[in-house]
Amino acid sequence: MLRRGLLLAIAICLCSVPSVGNQDSSPDVKVELNSQKPLWLHITIRSCAESRVSFYKYLLPWGNLNSMKLVAMTPGEDYLKTFYPTDDPSPEKVSFGPNEQQNGDIDLHMKIVGLDAALKKSDVFLFWAYAAPKELNIAHYSGGWILIPRQK
Repeated sequence: MLRRGLLLAIAICLCSVPSVGNQDSSPDVKVELNSQKPLWLHITIRSCAESRVSFYKYLLPWGNLNSMKLVAMTPGEDYLKTFYPTDDPSPEKVSFGPNEQQNGDIDLHMKIVGLDAALKKSDVFLFWAYAAPKELNIAHYSGGWILIPRQK
């Protein structure tokens, strides 16, 4: 059942974006490899709300280890195990002004088991999905994929 769900998520991502490089489906959620920290994602989120909004920080992709769903696989269709550790939601709140952007980072080592070993052998396709808080007034679901190049 879980494998079928992951395949469905991948199929949706593949059908929703062009098939080159680093793609996402929403201009309000940008996900890319962090150029300063190897194997970290850098995520930028923009609010389309008409006034200042606030919500729990754990709803942001970097606010909780389980807020963004990730699936990693090699070109040979080997799936890397994804780790969903216990990460209790924090009572901390964040706020966004109209058109305000905020960003944060996610360490892929905290989520993808065996990533370094896989990257020594081949490229890795990383598919991501995120459900944004309704307060931001952006698409509820965003998703895309990133090519992580083989590392020598």
